[in-house]
Amino acid sequence: MAPAAFINPAVIHRTAALAGSAREPFRYREGLVLPGGAATLPIRYAVAGVLSGTQAGIGAVARAPAGLRRPVSGALRRILPSSGFGPAAERLEGWRWGMSVRARTTGGHHVGVEVESEGHPGYLATARMLGEAGLLMAVPGLTPDRAGCLTPALALGTASLDRFRAARLTFTSDP
Repeated sequence: MAPAAFINPAVIHRTAALAGSAREPFRYREGLVLPGGAATLPIRYAVAGVLSGTQAGIGAVARAPAGLRRPVSGALRRILPSSGFGPAAERLEGWRWGMSVRARTTGGHHVGVEVESEGHPGYLATARMLGEAGLLMAVPGLTPDRAGCLTPALALGTASLDRFRAARLTFTSDP
């Protein structure tokens, strides 16, 4: 998993605002841990720079006028694989991944959640999560009583998180 600074902060801030839980100051940031010793520090900095530069570039293109986005889109279309292209089915299984989510309130309280899943994160695990979310929304009364343009956290709520075990996704909160 890599941070997606060009989309995640907007979703987090919208969730907080719609839930009425945003208090000033509300800050959000995310990062990626690249562990290693002192000898690998230059390589880790280089990887972090490439990831940051890529995200900054994506963000800049997304905010650019349509006249600039069209040529960039055309160039990427020629370079990148077309839709429907992905890894072979046998390469989707066998992945295990996880992420740690940590939060600290302005009052100094800490909360943490561990997320663990199986399957390729960009293809198989995401498809399973979307399928389970659709099944969850199809059952009356399982999701919060809200309507409109909601973020996933508000549309699905947290009461049915255990249902995502069927999608091989588990959430564990830290005490």
